[in-house]
Amino acid sequence: MPVVKYEDIERTEVLMEGVKDITVAKVIGQPQGWPDHSLRVFQIAPGGFTPHHQHDWEHVNYVVSGKGTVTIGDETFEVKEKDSAFVPPNTMHQFRNPFDAPFEFICIVPNKGA
Repeated sequence: MPVVKYEDIERTEVLMEGVKDITVAKVIGQPQGWPDHSLRVFQIAPGGFTPHHQHDWEHVNYVVSGKGTVTIGDETFEVKEKDSAFVPPNTMHQFRNPFDAPFEFICIVPNKGA
């Protein structure tokens, strides 16, 4: 299916060590005909965060709504709606939501990271 409506995406809770109050929707990837990458939508509730981690693949991120922080290496940046971030491979990183509203962003990764 080439079009996925926002209201139709299915979110699942992310349950892993180092994660608090996050959902993910796997929107476009191999099942939709994109063999090499996946587009996911993450939503971090106020006070939530991803693990502080690194891996062998890059991320491309675009903030859909709200605001949050992203730590890439030794730097922390505040990001808001319409901002983008690139996380290089093998770089420590973490997304956090220290604010009062949900923080939602798109994350595109190669399928080895999906």
